[in-house]
Amino acid sequence: MNDLISIVVPVYNVENYLDRCVKSIIAQVYTNIEIILVDDGSSDNSGKICEKWKEKDKRIIVIHKKNGGLSSARNAGIEIAKGKYIAFVDSDDYISKNMYSELYRVLKQNNSDIAICGRKYVWDNGKRYCRYHYDKRIENYSSKEAIREMNSFRKFDMAAWDKLYRTSLFENIRFPEGKLSEDYYIMYKLFLKSKKVVYYAYPLYYYYQRQNSITKNKKINFDFINAAYDQMIEVSRAVPELKSCVSIAYASANMTVYNFHIKNKVKCTKENKKKMKKAVRCNFKYICKSSDISIIKKIQSLLFITSIPLYRVMFYFAKKVDKV
Repeated sequence: MNDLISIVVPVYNVENYLDRCVKSIIAQVYTNIEIILVDDGSSDNSGKICEKWKEKDKRIIVIHKKNGGLSSARNAGIEIAKGKYIAFVDSDDYISKNMYSELYRVLKQNNSDIAICGRKYVWDNGKRYCRYHYDKRIENYSSKEAIREMNSFRKFDMAAWDKLYRTSLFENIRFPEGKLSEDYYIMYKLFLKSKKVVYYAYPLYYYYQRQNSITKNKKINFDFINAAYDQMIEVSRAVPELKSCVSIAYASANMTVYNFHIKNKVKCTKENKKKMKKAVRCNFKYICKSSDISIIKKIQSLLFITSIPLYRVMFYFAKKVDKV
């Protein structure tokens, strides 16, 4: 018999999206699943909707808890998960009916600890967009190679929800509570514990874009920088040959957060700007030496540490070119 897969769904005030999400999970071709709905103190009807689905499908388990945030809800699900494998679905998203049958298949066939699939971004107006190139190719990565690829953002990244994991990887690893960019804080740790990671490029996860989601507000996410710093320190220590890769990722995180300031029209304090420029300057040698970094990105990095006004001009120019 196929192994049990635990699917953890953190739920918070998503009454308009929860039915679609749960329907897509119970419709899975891979049927040996337990669905853990974690109601994280919702103030709308989300908790009642969870109970309604529990009555309809015996594979569903519902936890009602005091609001603690996304990480807290996921961790509550991990604590009770019985599956040999575990996955996460955000409650405003939905998945292909073949998601876990395909991820389980490629994971087992390739003797991997983590399987990753492609994803589509979806909007209410029917627009769909694949961020990464997709087909049905299967690629295998060692732990080291997976960390390098994740930080390149070419095929996959540190999102928790487009993956299937061996549950034992989460022994002594939990999502950090009270943080944003929670996936960034742990993904490199999970990869470090993995012997092999397999990537199936076909998009099986549908990442819904809604205006008021966590990733769409004007609060500047400095946790993105902090997570990148933690990764740089821990990975450099564990795998010295990846020092260049994770140092570039840390520098890039600083520029990304500064870009958030520009996009959201939020003033960056002199102190924060100074810290960001220092982070990029200290790691600029790795950026210059990297064959994976385009000449445009290298120029942007140089401008960031020498002339912020010119960097801003280049940022706006790049945005206009992207729209053409």
